[in-house]
Amino acid sequence: MSDFSSIDPSQMASQLAQYDIMAMQTALKSQSSNLTAQRNALTSLRTALTTFRTAMTGMNTTSNTVLKNTATMNLEGVATVTASAAARKGTYSLNITKLAKAEQTGYPDLTDDSIKNATGTLTITINGKDIDIDMDGLDNLSDFAQAVNKSEFPEDPNAGTDSEKTSMTASLVRTDGKVMLMLSSDQTGVKNEIQLDTSKLSDPTMFDSTDSISTAQDAEFTLGGSSTVHTSSSNTLSNLVDGVTIQLTDTTATDKPLIISIDTDSSGTQEQIQAFIDAYNTLKDTMKSLTASGSDGKDRGAFAGDASISSLSNELSNMLRDTFGEQNMTKFGITADKDGKLSLDSDVLNKQLKNDPQSVTDFFNGNNGMLKAMDKSLDKYLSSTSGLLKGREETLNREQKDIDTKTEKMQTRYDSSYNRYLKQFTQLQKAMAQMNNTMSMFGLA
Repeated sequence: MSDFSSIDPSQMASQLAQYDIMAMQTALKSQSSNLTAQRNALTSLRTALTTFRTAMTGMNTTSNTVLKNTATMNLEGVATVTASAAARKGTYSLNITKLAKAEQTGYPDLTDDSIKNATGTLTITINGKDIDIDMDGLDNLSDFAQAVNKSEFPEDPNAGTDSEKTSMTASLVRTDGKVMLMLSSDQTGVKNEIQLDTSKLSDPTMFDSTDSISTAQDAEFTLGGSSTVHTSSSNTLSNLVDGVTIQLTDTTATDKPLIISIDTDSSGTQEQIQAFIDAYNTLKDTMKSLTASGSDGKDRGAFAGDASISSLSNELSNMLRDTFGEQNMTKFGITADKDGKLSLDSDVLNKQLKNDPQSVTDFFNGNNGMLKAMDKSLDKYLSSTSGLLKGREETLNREQKDIDTKTEKMQTRYDSSYNRYLKQFTQLQKAMAQMNNTMSMFGLA
């Protein structure tokens, strides 16, 4: 008779239970491996698409476009000038006689006691907008300054989003042991001078004594040889020349005007187009890797044969070959090779920039330009609510839950088999031990 006393029931049960779930375990391992590859591929695709989209949108803002212009000046320290893509080539001459200034007024006779004893309401008006300061309960100059600084002038409902908000600042100036209240308009120009209505105060004359530190003033300048004086409440001239912003910092001498020249920045424009090409080619490399068929000994991509991913690649490629602003990309020296990757001929681009620089804006940045069309196309895939990638992610999450459920069932099956085998081998071992004992009693062992 065989001796089963050396057999470990636990080890035997574990081996047989493992054998029972082997097929299921192999299948789940394969599914899990495939799911991980799909998740990694989806992350890579999302990252590549987002990076490309970020590069595109960064070239399609009000302050940054593909076409770059450059501004040069004959004088230093008089102004800073920036030219957007909307600027046209040209030369502009300015004679600057005054800079815009903000009002600053001191009130040397105001004291803590005069503020404490005052009652009633002080109305402060700037640019037709009022704030009311309740003097009751104010104990000193500091209280008054805080009350002014906490108050906000009403906004003009008809003003545009770029309009300047009316505001002012009250501060305390300490010199020679004395404290003086100073009211300052936060905006320059005559229209932003500070006006006080003291008629509702217990002492209407308490603000009469003033020390003019800075008088509100408009910027004044003439264009070219014209004698017509133009004014601006701000030192920032953003509407004087389309696409050009001029920040005045000093006045000019009578016989030496500021001459501004606007021209196309060919080098800067080429850098922008090359940046777009590089971002697109990086995206194409990623998509090619993810959809690789696995032929010629190369690794098979996680999205090989995936119709929707191939559709995205084809959609972007077709869009590049489309016409925007009555132009196509070959006009700017952009061509695609057999794999769809782009390259740039700088000579062709520079020729186009010399002949028609605005065509770059029409093609890339126009309301119906390529960047806007591509961004709209990518939204179908990257939308956080209805994008294809979100749908893919939800599908993968459901598959993961299914694998988790099957893994739990497999563990349950293993535990059941293990317990059954353990019981059987334990009983067998006991039975054999009893049989061996019986046989030894009859001298048969």
